[in-house]
Amino acid sequence: MLEMLSVVAPLFLIILLGFAAGFARRFREASPYLNGFVFYFALPTFLFSAMTQAPAVDSVPWAMPLIVLTVTPALSIGLYYLCRGIGGPTRAGAAPTSLAGTFGNVGYFGIPISIGVLGPEAGLAAGLVHVVHNVFYMNGYPLVRTVVSTGEEGGRSRSVAALWRTRIWPVLRRGVLMNPMFAAIAVALVVAFGDFSLPPLIEEPVTLMGDTAVPLALFCIGLALHPALEGVRSGGVTLSPIALGTTVKLLVLPVLTWAATLLFYDQLGPVWAGTLIIMAATPSSTTAFLFSSEYDGDGRLAAAILVASTGLSLITLPLAAEVLL
Repeated sequence: MLEMLSVVAPLFLIILLGFAAGFARRFREASPYLNGFVFYFALPTFLFSAMTQAPAVDSVPWAMPLIVLTVTPALSIGLYYLCRGIGGPTRAGAAPTSLAGTFGNVGYFGIPISIGVLGPEAGLAAGLVHVVHNVFYMNGYPLVRTVVSTGEEGGRSRSVAALWRTRIWPVLRRGVLMNPMFAAIAVALVVAFGDFSLPPLIEEPVTLMGDTAVPLALFCIGLALHPALEGVRSGGVTLSPIALGTTVKLLVLPVLTWAATLLFYDQLGPVWAGTLIIMAATPSSTTAFLFSSEYDGDGRLAAAILVASTGLSLITLPLAAEVLL
């Protein structure tokens, strides 16, 4: 547990630094630009470097996407209907609770922690788990909420072509085609499984750019906690869905993922299985807060789960690694 804590604790110190900087107006105003740099430049180059510098593998275990695309969505759907069954304020917050309670910070947290705990050989595994996880969430939640809102607006009378053009295609274009991380991973796979490497003139600046990703991304998480806390302080968020979403994200999802990896452990091996467990144990993603604000009209509940899971993961992440790995 001390080994895992030694990996996680420095990351939290950078988050605290970003949170402290967020009290200054200049840093809060710069947050969108810093996030833009991370999303479009730093994180894609970091993913590329991590995946191409990892030891070569003969193939990708098919159990990896199977676990990511069954355990997490099933738990998300189950959490949604559990919230609706409880009723009251928990029922009203079923959608954001199911999102924030299963959408993990696999990029900013999961990849560096996986590499730090399991070694550089986890770079390729972490990158691919990240892309499968985000393909589902970056498209699944916006699509579901868009279809639901269209039905509530009486949009069922629209033609399928019009619905595709005005509602569905913009979501897919933003979530896949315009996502620079997916492009970086696609190029990394070509390099990793091919018989060539990038020339130093290109590889060195890519590596330098990627080195900025983790500290800057964590700094941005600290900045993002300020609007999240402001949303919580504004009221209207009850404790029960916060506790439920946080518990599912930090405890239930890692345990179910661990159980799934046991079924396919001979195929996965320690690196792929360990990466899946670490990714599942990460706190809620800041994107969950942004998606809930955009598609649910109120991001306060997702923000509360983000704050709670981020703070508690300093304890649960090392615990999950010690017990499950």
